Amino acid sequence: MARCGRCGFRRIGLARSRCFVCGAPVCENCQIVAGFTQVPQPEAFFDLPWSGEFAIAHHTVCSWNCFDQWAWGFISRGHPPRRFGREYNFGGIRLHPAAARRAVAMSEDYRRRQLLEHARHLVEAEDHEDAARIYQQLRMWKEAGETRRAGRRRVVTQVHVNLNDLVDQVRRAGIVTDYTCPACRGRIHISGETTLENLRSCEYCGSVIQTTDLVDFLAKVLGNP
Repeated sequence: MARCGRCGFRRIGLARSRCFVCGAPVCENCQIVAGFTQVPQPEAFFDLPWSGEFAIAHHTVCSWNCFDQWAWGFISRGHPPRRFGREYNFGGIRLHPAAARRAVAMSEDYRRRQLLEHARHLVEAEDHEDAARIYQQLRMWKEAGETRRAGRRRVVTQVHVNLNDLVDQVRRAGIVTDYTCPACRGRIHISGETTLENLRSCEYCGSVIQTTDLVDFLAKVLGNP
């Protein structure tokens, strides 16, 4: 009666193999079948080369940890499992269902982390909309909304900073000009005494003055491109 030195399982005619990743000896009891490949049978290979007869070669591992290390080598280099009908082909092996689930989950996790890292880089580059699209693609709705709001706040803040600077330039240059209200066509007087509070709304019709329009107008008055 043969005995497996790894798991202690005993059996007459015990079938043994080796982990295809690390080479550790395993038996039919402790091995994990990760997948298989089709190889030509010896007689088909030498005698009937076009017969299409194949044998199944099983690929076994000693543990899931060993399989994960092998799978990570492909996934981290940008080679995810590929669907082949109802099965997955990975690293030249057709994976068994349990191994396929692990490899696919690992690949999806890696892809998700790569996308999140890219989104963080986009936020650093102030490309908030593209970053928000990535969060939305990952169904991270809260993060997508927060990123868009942060982008809008930054734009509004920058516009107000620009407006403050332009009004100050008008004051220092002693420029006097009139801004035409888009709503009522009233002429809003702008001079060195004008404050930002005076420019929030039209003094004639009360409509809110768009800060971006005012920034564009003052930039042209000052001769800025």
